[in-house]
Amino acid sequence: MAEQGASKGAGQAAGKSFVSFSRGAAQRIAKAVRTVEAGDRNQPGLTFDHPMPSVAGKIFRVCTFTGSWSKNAAKVVTFREITSTPNTAIAQNIFVAITGTTSTSTTKNCAIAKDGTAWYLIAAECS
Repeated sequence: MAEQGASKGAGQAAGKSFVSFSRGAAQRIAKAVRTVEAGDRNQPGLTFDHPMPSVAGKIFRVCTFTGSWSKNAAKVVTFREITSTPNTAIAQNIFVAITGTTSTSTTKNCAIAKDGTAWYLIAAECS
């Protein structure tokens, strides 16, 4: 166990303070240092940040759809601003029926979210 004397608070230099380790602790630290120094110097350092999901792993998308969308029904939606294929997904509406025109040329905006591998409607343009 490390012992520290004359603590000046977190973030301050040790100055004339001392730190002492037991022989076992010093040997354990020395072994860890030798292991790291003998390792691959080209590998990235340790990080503790949560990795950002890739574009392919998006879990929220803004889309468009046409026509009405019944509750408990699936519908093909088109991702906004994505012109390369695949640019569609099948989303399930589990909340409320959305009435609209049967015209396939009138589009409405919607937002979908992914849970596991399935997409679900979370908001839709109503007018």
